[in-house]
Amino acid sequence: MLRFASLVSCLLALVGCGDPEPLEPTYENVAAVIHRSCGGASNSCHGGINGNARLNFGLAEGEGTPYTELLVGVPACEYDAMPRVDPGNPDNSWLWIKLQGAHDAEGKILFTPAASWDPAGDERTGCPQMEDGEVTFGLLMPQSPGAPAQLPQETLDLFEDWILVGAPGPGEL
Repeated sequence: MLRFASLVSCLLALVGCGDPEPLEPTYENVAAVIHRSCGGASNSCHGGINGNARLNFGLAEGEGTPYTELLVGVPACEYDAMPRVDPGNPDNSWLWIKLQGAHDAEGKILFTPAASWDPAGDERTGCPQMEDGEVTFGLLMPQSPGAPAQLPQETLDLFEDWILVGAPGPGEL
C-alpha cells in the first residue's frame, strides 16, 4: 500500500496537483510564461502580425529582443500614467494589475485612474481602449474566451517576486 501511495504522490506532483516548488523570480522563468501564454509561441493577444496594446512578444522574440525592453519602465498603453513594470513596485506596475487586479465577472479590469490623468488616446493604436465613448482598461490576462482567466497562484507569485526583485533581464539574478 505504501508503494501505491508513493506512486500516486509522484504522479500528482508530475501533473501539478501536488504542492509545486516556488519558481525562482528570474527573467528566464518569467519569459517562459510569457512565451507560452502571451504571444511568443503563438498568434495570441501579444503575438502574430500585430500585438495588442502596442506589445508584440512574438516580434520581439523573433528579433532577439528581451521582453524586459518591452516591459520595464515603458508606459502602459491602456494607462500611460503607469509603467508596464515598475521594478520593485508591483502595485505601480500595469502588468501586475492586468494579471491579478480587481475585475468583474466577464474579466473586465476595474480600475480608477488618477484624477489628473488625461485619457486622450491615439486612434491608430487603440490606446487607451474606448467602449461606447468611455475608457476601458481591458481584460484580466491572460484572456480566455467567455470567462476571466487567471494564472495559477504560483505563477502570479513568480511575477510579483520578479517585479519585487527589480524585474531582472536575461542572465541577471
